[in-house]
Amino acid sequence: MEFLHPALLWFCLAIPALLYFRLSKKKKAVPYPGLSSFMKLPKARFSSLPVSLLAVVCLLFILSASGPRISIGEEEKKILGVDVALAIDVSGSMRAEDFKPNRMEAAKERIKEFVKEFKQGRMALVAFAGRSFTQCPLTTDGGILDGLLDQLEVGSVAIDGTAIGDAIINCMNKFKESAVSRVIILLTDGENNAGTVDPISAARAAKDKGIKIYTIGVGTPEGARVPVLNAIGEKFYLKDQAGNYVLAKVDEATLKQIADITGGTYFRAKDENALRDIYAKIAAMEKKEITVKHIKGYIELFPWFAGAGMIVLILAAFASVRYRVFE
Repeated sequence: MEFLHPALLWFCLAIPALLYFRLSKKKKAVPYPGLSSFMKLPKARFSSLPVSLLAVVCLLFILSASGPRISIGEEEKKILGVDVALAIDVSGSMRAEDFKPNRMEAAKERIKEFVKEFKQGRMALVAFAGRSFTQCPLTTDGGILDGLLDQLEVGSVAIDGTAIGDAIINCMNKFKESAVSRVIILLTDGENNAGTVDPISAARAAKDKGIKIYTIGVGTPEGARVPVLNAIGEKFYLKDQAGNYVLAKVDEATLKQIADITGGTYFRAKDENALRDIYAKIAAMEKKEITVKHIKGYIELFPWFAGAGMIVLILAAFASVRYRVFE
């Protein structure tokens, strides 16, 4: 037998104390040991009997409130136990147009497809640029993630830049130790140039926690110009001080090292179709089944304890009546 609310059982300790307090009260002395005193003895017995019965009533009601139940069998069930944190770069370079319509929108569409097909466990969503923030904690609700992905835009993080190390640490903090497999899928199109944590140090910390990181570098090998809108909505492309266009390129060496340290894999996405294939490969690689024992059902015992308590309460009420014959 088990209890749904076992903490309530502590109230049982109060019953002996109340009994002792009630029964240890000083009784009046019998003035004369005659027949009249003898006739009063049953009165004392009947008047003290309800105290014991009420103690039993309290015990039964406490047991009932604590939710006693008996399991009626177990069954084994195989489930998939993977926790995934999706880390998405939302820095200004994700506006580059070598993907259609741009890197940001293409990445969001591919990730939404991944979320829709993901059945392995829970997912969290982390966005990062010059710093990192949590868009969604671990959840199995794909609809919530889909809606939050729609809201994600370049500039969602006020500080521009690429803080890869901070994003990894943020993702690590989303995981629960109970998960069979914990995975970070980090998508970026730039090199680490912001944040407080070095990406390699963050990767080593993830390895120590048994967390695997898949890294995805987004963009064509030659890089792409970064479009920017001015105050009146006109588009222009960023240039350096020498007047040359700034090209957003992936730091492949760092992303490969992060993946290698944690036992993950680095992928290069040169277009939106390649990005779709990458997420499909990761989903296939991270299918892990675990067997858990599941209780088929319970027989609830609280009605029996409550019913017994009511019966004893009625008996106590009858026992408290003083019979005229002894008066």
